[in-house]
Amino acid sequence: MTDYMPTRLFLLRHGPASAPPGCFAGSSDISLSGQGLTRLDNIRAQLKDVDCWYCSPMLRTRQTLEYLQQKGCSAGEPLYDERLREIDFGRWELKTFADIVAKDEELLAAWNQYLDFVFPGGEAVSAFIQRVEAMLAVFGGMERSTGTNTVAVVTHGGVIRTMICLALGISPRNYLLFDVQPASLTVLELFSEGGVLRGLNL
Repeated sequence: MTDYMPTRLFLLRHGPASAPPGCFAGSSDISLSGQGLTRLDNIRAQLKDVDCWYCSPMLRTRQTLEYLQQKGCSAGEPLYDERLREIDFGRWELKTFADIVAKDEELLAAWNQYLDFVFPGGEAVSAFIQRVEAMLAVFGGMERSTGTNTVAVVTHGGVIRTMICLALGISPRNYLLFDVQPASLTVLELFSEGGVLRGLNL
């Protein structure tokens, strides 16, 4: 396929957060719940030879990275990048779907179309996709520019789902096809021609 090694991308979703069950938590800078992080203990061996670490600057991802560092998984200083933040749900932050239906039912059809949707008081889906796509381009070019073959990224469910879609050439509208669990590992290999999904919810 290529004359260089693909970049292997380890995408780690943060552990279970402290938001109430069923709530949409995007830009809300909430902490971890303190539960469920031990799932990551089972994948430490796969992360021991990572060349470079990236992390969303949000509290729940930083706490997840700190847990991994305590387990000896992260060498060197991680790079924090705003583009790895979860999407901003605006006034839907920390609301359940039932709350949204009760107050904004007229927006549901547009939300279902997704790609042109702007969360009320929040982020445009198109802007979110653009920043995730920009990060994917950074990761995909790292082997050629720096010789980096393995990158670990501690980020959010929406970012990982969107990155999978973009890497595989699938419309990001289909992001919900990938059920990315908290404290789980997704593995992508990035070639110049596109990506290969090597593992989901490891």
